[in-house]
Amino acid sequence: MTDREQVIDMITGAWKTSVIGEGARLGLFDRLAGGARTADDLAGDVGVNADGLMRLLRGLATLGLMRHEPGGRFSLTPLGACLRRDAPDSLNGMAGHWADRLWNSFGGIGESIRTGAASAPSGPEHFVEQQADPIRSDIFNRAMAEGSLRVGRSLARHYDFSGCKALMDVGGGYGALLVGPLEAHDHLRGFVFDLPVLSDAATAYLREQGVGDRATYLGGSFFESVPAVADCLMLKFILHDWNDETSRRILMHCREAMGEGGRVLIVERIVPETVTPADQDVIRGDLTMLTIGGKERTEAEYRTLLAEAGLAIAAIVPLDGGYSAIEARRA
Repeated sequence: MTDREQVIDMITGAWKTSVIGEGARLGLFDRLAGGARTADDLAGDVGVNADGLMRLLRGLATLGLMRHEPGGRFSLTPLGACLRRDAPDSLNGMAGHWADRLWNSFGGIGESIRTGAASAPSGPEHFVEQQADPIRSDIFNRAMAEGSLRVGRSLARHYDFSGCKALMDVGGGYGALLVGPLEAHDHLRGFVFDLPVLSDAATAYLREQGVGDRATYLGGSFFESVPAVADCLMLKFILHDWNDETSRRILMHCREAMGEGGRVLIVERIVPETVTPADQDVIRGDLTMLTIGGKERTEAEYRTLLAEAGLAIAAIVPLDGGYSAIEARRA
């Protein structure tokens, strides 16, 4: 691919997000798990126009997510199988999240760059509203759980939990971050702390993952307080949602809850002091957070933020996928 062709691919990349998200929303990747089918056949199942669906399926085939076979039938490829809801390390929720909330967020990025303020719906009230909507809540929390499940298992491989007794996934949604550590360490007890409305869905998820008997859901808001039930509090992709003032408040509540000998594990991607093309993931995340009033941070910024909350970095543990676990203790 020439330089010009690479830039064209970048410019036009939005269509891929849209058609993959629509394929996930319609359940096409799940419906083709049993074998090849035609657009006419599928259209009747999902209640859409057959010609429109045919064109969507062809688009997905050009992306390598489906195979267009003779006779107008479409079958699932190994790439497309990653988008099945029941696939190990499924990307179905992520596809829906990017085609909906994040797609809309990026529409206002120019306004956020101009003002430095959020241009998309944000703030504590927005999260409460989103979680109260069953469809939007499920899309968001499945997307978060897909990533958290993988990161939690990486955390279990790379971080030493031997000195911990109980873990709390603060703002953890379905609690997927707990699964890896609980699978790897029989001595640990787990808690998920998030809005009360998620209790049933999170409890069911943890039961499906085989750790339901060792994990308890606690309802509340980390803007008000954090329960003092664990000596290791984990925050994955929490602080990057918020500005420094709000993040300090969350961290101070965590500091109060964890006790004298406790710790906070902040799981995020850390922005390098100087970026290169290899840092696209963290910078994409930072631009996403810009539109909702949050930010990704450098190590120096985390040190300052934690110090202002009465905490200090004890260690930074690299995880798979470019993530880091920042261990903080009372200063």
